[in-house]
This record gives sequence, C-alpha cells and structure tokens, in this order.
Amino acid sequence: MKKYLSFAMALLVPIFIAGCVASGTIIIVFDLDEFVSSSTGMHVEEINLTENSDYQDNKDKIKSIDQVTVAGTLTNLEPADNQAEIWLAYTGSYATPAEVRSNATRIFVSPVIPGGEELLINWADGLNHIENIDALKDAADEGLFWLYGLAADSPFTVQFNITLIITMTAGL
Repeated sequence: MKKYLSFAMALLVPIFIAGCVASGTIIIVFDLDEFVSSSTGMHVEEINLTENSDYQDNKDKIKSIDQVTVAGTLTNLEPADNQAEIWLAYTGSYATPAEVRSNATRIFVSPVIPGGEELLINWADGLNHIENIDALKDAADEGLFWLYGLAADSPFTVQFNITLIITMTAGL
C-alpha cells in the first residue's frame, strides 16, 4: 500500500508544482482622470482594458477575474450629505441619471459623505462597498465598458478621483 501511495505522490507533486508555476496573479491598475459629476452634468468614463499592455499580454491566458475594486477620494461638493455611486454599462450613450439607473448596473456605493467633505476609499473599503461583483467581473473579462459617476440623492455634485484595480489569475 505504501508503494502505491508513494507512486501516486510522485505523480501528483509535479502536477501540483507545474500548476503553481504555470499561473500567476496580475494586477491591472486603471487610473481614471479626476472628474466631477453632477445631476446637471453627469460624467461617463470609458474603460478600455485592451489598451493596457498587461491585459493585452495575458487576455488569452486569464483563468479568472478574482477581484475588482476602486480606491481614491470622493468629494461631496454640495452642502447636504450624500453617497457617491458608480454605475457600469456597455455603452457610453446615456445622457441622464435616470437613463443610467434604468439601464446600467450599480457597482459601487460609498459610505455617506458629509456635505463639503472628502472621503478616502482605500482598497479594502472599496471591496466592502462593491455591489454586483459578477457583472463587474464579466465587464473586466470583456475588456471594454463605461463607468458613470452618480450620487444617491439629487441634487448632487461629486468629484471622483479614483483608480480601478482588477486582480486576475493567468496561466500558460
């Protein structure tokens, strides 16, 4: 019996080592230009991962999109408290917050930002406030999508200074 166990281990160890060596973690950091979005002048940001060299080099090797999060600062430029929101769509043609809310998917909502104040979102905070992660992972896998900056209540004016961080596993 020991002989068979040893033989099985001898076969499995190289497979295990090859699997570990043949895959790795890739982190894509997509800096979004600082933008202001308001109830009267909504901003949309195109995310084209196919222009990122790390994504291009590994697109056909991606085994999984492991995490997607945002980090940065959000500034509430209105006097009333509000929550910043980020919405995901496969088009950049929505012209109003109502169109975005009817057709897109909300992927992030911040904690309450007091009027006139800034909120720092670190990597872990971003993960805690991400919603609809499967839709976000699917979009990252597609490589081309749009993000809309909104807020929970109107009127709103929020300054977004954020980075999109995508962690994926790729193999040979």
